[in-house]
Amino acid sequence: MPQSLLIAIVFLLGLGVGSFINVITIRFQPDKNIPFTQLVGGRSRCNFCGHQLKWYDLIPLFSFIFLKGKCRYCGKKISWQYPIVELLTALIFAGVTYRLLRLDAIRLVIATGSIPFWVWFAILLFLFYSAILIILSIIDIKHYLLPDKYIYSAMGVAVIADVIFYGLSKTKKFNFPSCGLNFLSSYMDYFNCQFNVLISYLLGAAAVGGFLFIIYLLTKGRGMGLGDVKLGLLIGLMLGLTNSLLALIAAFIIGSFVGIILLASKKKALKDWVPFGPFLALGVFIVIFWGSFFVESYFSIFNYLI
Repeated sequence: MPQSLLIAIVFLLGLGVGSFINVITIRFQPDKNIPFTQLVGGRSRCNFCGHQLKWYDLIPLFSFIFLKGKCRYCGKKISWQYPIVELLTALIFAGVTYRLLRLDAIRLVIATGSIPFWVWFAILLFLFYSAILIILSIIDIKHYLLPDKYIYSAMGVAVIADVIFYGLSKTKKFNFPSCGLNFLSSYMDYFNCQFNVLISYLLGAAAVGGFLFIIYLLTKGRGMGLGDVKLGLLIGLMLGLTNSLLALIAAFIIGSFVGIILLASKKKALKDWVPFGPFLALGVFIVIFWGSFFVESYFSIFNYLI
């Protein structure tokens, strides 16, 4: 399958998953433990008039455009969350797929003409991670909460994936990179190869989650919530040690920058909460999309100064 066709298919998949994410995040109620099947079940209805929506009212992104952002039955304006999340999810899905296909380890395998199953597994895995991070970010922005059930479910998937990657790294049959998937260019291969794949993921979880837990303890929960700590553990299990540390650094840099802007514009005071989950998620995507660029730029400048 041509890579451009695969990315186009993943983009359309992202539109559908984005619509599903909207259902989850809009129906989510922090004060009620609604079962997941009930949360996503049932027919969709207009939030204003309660009219049951037809299938052609629910085509991701396109229905919003054709209906000009209004309900077909009562004319009330539809929340912009619907098209924004659908398009954002589609773009992230397509971008993550493209980035994975551009990793050196995967490019070399694809060049042989025989694509092992782990490449498809890695793509599906990181699409799942992306969806989870988007869900958690939206809920954190709206409710200042990171639900355990989504984090723990993703942790379970991540641990299974880490064990599979460890097994693959121990055999040359499938051409899986012995040091794991690396989004930070070949400059980091030396550091990544100091540990086996499974240890790297566990160290990533310990480093990121542990650092955030220290902040939680020092600030007595005012500077960092336990939900952020658990998300940090998940990110470590998702990315491994070096990738997750850069994601953490990126999250703090962007979070600090946004915090300064909010304080300067008087939209937030020092005592106000600012959800950190979206910044952690953004840090992950920065590493996936541009981690290699930043690391190569840093070492290029370093080598030039020397």
